[in-house]
Amino acid sequence: MTRVKLWHLVLALRVYARHYLQAPLQAASILIGIVLAVMLFVAVQAINLNAKRSYADAAEQLSLPASQFIIPPTGQKYFSNDLYFQLRQAGLSQSLAVLEGRVRSSEGRRYSVQGSDVVAAVTATMNRGREDGKQPIFLFDQQLPLTDMLQGEPIALVSEQQFEQMGRPSQLILDDTKTQIYAVPDQWQLGNRMLVDISFAERLLNRSGQLSYIAVFGSRSAQEKQWKSLVAAQGQWIENTQSSDLDSLTDSFHLNLTAMSMLAFLVGLFIAYNGVKYSLLKRRRLLVQLQQAGLQSTIVFTALLVELTIMVLLGSLLGFIFGMQLSHWLHPTVALTLEQLYGATLLPGSWQWSWLFQALSITLTAALVACWQHFRGSVQQPLSIHSGYYALPEPQKTTQLLVMAIGLTMLAVVGLVLSHHFRVTMLWLGVLVVATPLYLPKGLLLLSAWAEKLFTSGLKHYLVAELKELVAPLSLAMMALLLAMTANLAMNTLVVSFEHTLKQWLEQRLHADIYISPAQSEMSSIQSTLQSMPGVSAIFTQSYLDTTVSNLPTKLGTKNTLTLEQTMVVKEMVDDFWPRFYQMELAAISEPMAVKLGLALGDELEVAELNTALEKPLKVGAIFYDYGSPTGELLIAPELWQRAEFSPVPTSLGIESELDSDDMRRRLMDEFGFSDNQLYDQQQIKTIALEIFSQTFAVTKALNGVTLMVAVIGLFSACFMLIEARKAAIARLYALGVRSRVLLGMVVMQMVVLVCFTLCLALPLGALVGYVLTDMVTLRAFGWSLQFVWSWSDIAMLSLVSIVTASAATALPLWRLVKRPAMSSLQSEVL
Repeated sequence: MTRVKLWHLVLALRVYARHYLQAPLQAASILIGIVLAVMLFVAVQAINLNAKRSYADAAEQLSLPASQFIIPPTGQKYFSNDLYFQLRQAGLSQSLAVLEGRVRSSEGRRYSVQGSDVVAAVTATMNRGREDGKQPIFLFDQQLPLTDMLQGEPIALVSEQQFEQMGRPSQLILDDTKTQIYAVPDQWQLGNRMLVDISFAERLLNRSGQLSYIAVFGSRSAQEKQWKSLVAAQGQWIENTQSSDLDSLTDSFHLNLTAMSMLAFLVGLFIAYNGVKYSLLKRRRLLVQLQQAGLQSTIVFTALLVELTIMVLLGSLLGFIFGMQLSHWLHPTVALTLEQLYGATLLPGSWQWSWLFQALSITLTAALVACWQHFRGSVQQPLSIHSGYYALPEPQKTTQLLVMAIGLTMLAVVGLVLSHHFRVTMLWLGVLVVATPLYLPKGLLLLSAWAEKLFTSGLKHYLVAELKELVAPLSLAMMALLLAMTANLAMNTLVVSFEHTLKQWLEQRLHADIYISPAQSEMSSIQSTLQSMPGVSAIFTQSYLDTTVSNLPTKLGTKNTLTLEQTMVVKEMVDDFWPRFYQMELAAISEPMAVKLGLALGDELEVAELNTALEKPLKVGAIFYDYGSPTGELLIAPELWQRAEFSPVPTSLGIESELDSDDMRRRLMDEFGFSDNQLYDQQQIKTIALEIFSQTFAVTKALNGVTLMVAVIGLFSACFMLIEARKAAIARLYALGVRSRVLLGMVVMQMVVLVCFTLCLALPLGALVGYVLTDMVTLRAFGWSLQFVWSWSDIAMLSLVSIVTASAATALPLWRLVKRPAMSSLQSEVL
């Protein structure tokens, strides 16, 4: 008996396979939905997990795990390399001196450069590789020219990925110095930086005898106390918390990617589910005929489950392959974003079979849960049934969906108002997004009922009345489109709002014509020379040092009076802020700092570096907008900076010039011997800032576009299949004398009306979700409040794409239908 059942199961599967051979579009629709859903899921899984692995392995250059750092004293960027030699003589052998800076190539591209004892670093890396059973791999057949590097020859090491992006050059001209380029494995954590020997770095960066920091490796030693006493006032000995800091800093960025991938996954499942439902509608008679031929209903039902499982397996495998390719394409964008915004180096992409199993299990579970009842209903229908391909939607079900949508929306709105953490906010936003498509079935029914009253006779009445019958087979595709449109409008609103807000902020924040970044040792003499230099009408100074306030990395700084009052873009301040600020009673903090630490006007600030200079703690007197960092910035009065005995030498200078920007640059270069990478004009800084923050949302926009593409494909396949299902009804109209052009226009207009109605729902919902993203999620995640900007051009483009897709998907099969004999289409209704 078991063998007979197995044979019957195989027979049913063969019949299903033959059906799909005759109607490949049905199988393609199901597979496309699954492939696209899994593709987005796997791509973002790969990016996020690789990023987390990178943070866990966050290390010094050449993948050496620095445990501690020795950094310059407060208020300084560099210190003498004499300290490094003293520590080596005192027994601190497991250390690496590092000098950092930026250079410009002959093509005008800027590169970050790190100089260190490359021989010591490479030797340690090779030893570590041999301990792990791995050997270093180079893109060149020959080994690295360590001897030449040790002698200070102009040689730079770059990562494999950076080397490929540069076009695999054998040499570059960096600040007028011809430099040989060699590539090392990405695992050596160079990212987008160049590594050179420290002797060459001193010449290239013009910083002889100076260091940026010293990296200390290995576990704690009994001599550590002696080493710290040597450091004393020459520097600061700190622990390396880079990995944990990066993990928390980039949390919101990766949550954003995950949310987009899950949205695309949901849209893809909508499409697959719609394909399964359509396939069942087309096979209703076939399922009845199989049972009439003697197959048990359980066999027919089991065969449907096996067929769905095979579809999910095949679609998940293809989605996994395409997802890995997509992550490979997106990886450079994510890596550059994280390095520019957070200073995080993203390791090269790798993959795990577990991602395939995760996607497969989630997709299979969702598919079985969604299709179980439809399968049971299809095999339990009376054997004498003889109905059409699609049935009218039940008003009770559409009403239930509407009530559910209203309930979820109200719950989401209350949750959004009461939530404070960005993760919780994103959760409630997800509930709101899921609720949006549930409005559509009832809305489409109301639209068709209203249109039916508007057109009471003739062909228009027939086509309008048919809208009711189209709601059931098209509702899922329209729900997927609504979901994608809402997300697309919301994300476009976020990007446009951010760009608009950033440009306005930069216009006020950057008031100097030219900013100068000379060596710290030359800063005072240059400042005094500039005061008497012709063409210079004003000089602006600012000083910063890195500190921590309540475990939040913070830049503590001050500026001259004119710069403070002109560049502080105030969000809120107390009435008598400026007098009390200069009296050292109040301080100004950035918006990200206020959000992350929960600070408000009047709250006290505990800053360890200022304790000796103050009789009582500072209070928050002003909160200013800051889109330069998601961490914190604290501004104090210039007199308090001096009383705290911080360095009187500013970290950067700005000048207001009476001359043309280019003329002033040439005069400064002639007077002080500056290179291009030491001079920045306003426009240059704005361009760099906009590039960095546009890059931050580049991945989100890419995923957003893919999500819309998923929905458009789903809409196309749904419209295409629906015309196939309606060919008998359309053929009757054609046989009754309706001309092909009129028929084409009327049927296409049906689809356009449905799409336009979906757009009308998507606009307010997209605006609502966009508002939540700009005014809640971004504020709680990054500490940035954005000005809400609505882009009508994006709306027009989105509407055009949707309408053209629906029109094409309807017109193509309809045109083919009216060109074939009407008899064959009429016969399909009874065959």
